[in-house]
Amino acid sequence: MKICIIGGGATGWWAAGYLEKFLPEHDITLIESDTIPKIGVGESTLPQIANFFSSMDIKEEDWMDKANAVRKLGNIKRGWNTGEDIPFTFWSNEDKKFDTNIKNYINGEVSKLDFINGMNEDNVYAYHLDAEFTSEVVKQNCKNVTHIIGTLGLRPGGYDLYLDCTGFSRRFVLDKTMITPEHLFVDSAWVCPFDLPEKYPTQYTQSIARHSGWQFIIDLQHRIGTGYVFSSKHQDVQEAKDYFYEYTKGMTPLRDEPRLIQWDPGYLKNPWTDNVVALGLANGFIDPLESNALFMIQFSITTLVRCLERGLGAEAYNKLMRRVWNDNVKYIQHHYMMSDNTTTEFWKYYKDFDCSKTVWDNYNKNSSRYTNLYPDSTWATLATYYEEFTHYETK
Repeated sequence: MKICIIGGGATGWWAAGYLEKFLPEHDITLIESDTIPKIGVGESTLPQIANFFSSMDIKEEDWMDKANAVRKLGNIKRGWNTGEDIPFTFWSNEDKKFDTNIKNYINGEVSKLDFINGMNEDNVYAYHLDAEFTSEVVKQNCKNVTHIIGTLGLRPGGYDLYLDCTGFSRRFVLDKTMITPEHLFVDSAWVCPFDLPEKYPTQYTQSIARHSGWQFIIDLQHRIGTGYVFSSKHQDVQEAKDYFYEYTKGMTPLRDEPRLIQWDPGYLKNPWTDNVVALGLANGFIDPLESNALFMIQFSITTLVRCLERGLGAEAYNKLMRRVWNDNVKYIQHHYMMSDNTTTEFWKYYKDFDCSKTVWDNYNKNSSRYTNLYPDSTWATLATYYEEFTHYETK
């Protein structure tokens, strides 16, 4: 096959590197513009990212410093709940150890913090990284990809398969039918890098509940990435910008003005239509919560390659992508719906949702960390953070 990747950035070059490694018999071309700015989404990751790079024979020592990366131990949520703020760490529920250890917390024998920290016995970690720099690392690792700098106005002819990596513009997507999730409103973000003070970077992503959404704070080796993610239905853009300045008061910005990013929350019903496959942001985007953006890029690429290896086509690929997007939506919905924050109209919207049963339903049916984006361990941590054990069945 002759495969044409349209668009560079993390999505395009990650796809190029992975296809070159696992489909070496195919002819791969990447076309990107030198005038269209890259969105640069994604600084916080999930642990699967290390295996993704390793599978392309890119070792941690080869990319970590180049991407100004920091090992990430988890995610700390602040203000989402009136209870104790605890880190969402990475752990695997082998042998259902949660069901054994939770009794110590419920009985008051250990604190919530000690209980959650104690679950990560294997010291699993992810990363904070500069996604744009990782694309350069993968690009340099590619040996047989034809790289063309050119306009992205027309789809070039002569290729068997096209991978649309053009971000939110979805320039070459053939079927633009979107699935729009209910009850999720954030659709905008003011973002800006800031100077990193003279301290060792914090190894936790911070997700802080704010007026009409939430703020992320992500420390890299050389700077802090932060942004105010908000609902434009509940707060206009200028007011949100003013709030962003308020939230970052005392920090030293690394550019004059914050940048506004906006999107329509949702994902394509059929990202693979005819001979065009949408990857990354061209496929969809819901909410940057829980570091899912870079994972969804990774998953869309690896799933495509597995389908091509096995002779599976668009129907199988689209079904798999819809399932994972649906899992993503459910997990993010539960974050908002389980919150007891009622400080603004945005947060009051969620106060009457009852997730006391569904959070444990998801815990029980998502047991494998190998086949689920959000396995039982993530649902258990979420329920513990919100002190929701109404429908938990003690084993």
